[in-house]
Amino acid sequence: MTTTTTARTRSRTPVLGAFLAVLAAGVLTQAALAGLFLSLNPSVQFVHLLVGSALPWIAIIPTVIAWVRVGQRAIPVSFGVFVTLVTVGLWVQDALGHMGFPATIAVHVPLGVVLFGASTALAIAAFRGGRATERARD
Repeated sequence: MTTTTTARTRSRTPVLGAFLAVLAAGVLTQAALAGLFLSLNPSVQFVHLLVGSALPWIAIIPTVIAWVRVGQRAIPVSFGVFVTLVTVGLWVQDALGHMGFPATIAVHVPLGVVLFGASTALAIAAFRGGRATERARD
């Protein structure tokens, strides 16, 4: 006897992927701006401040999209949790950037690296997604 089952995997979510890619590009821009004002040009510090202040607000959009897609059963809950963690991380990153203590800078910089990696990985996952597949079982 053969039984056909459908295994549902993640569906492609290009809009979510696009917003996550924007976040990744923003975090990468932040790293470049920080490098500039630390080594060459202190005048770009204001631009770093503006971009850094905007990113947590922008991150709310993919978070909402992710949870809508979770509600539609298009992506797993864990994906929504990871997108939410990136958003929380961006808020923490923004707060740390305004504190100016050496200890907070020591956390601020590596957190930026983690946020870039996480937002890039999530963007790729959202673009790649998956499809419902049918498997025959004997």
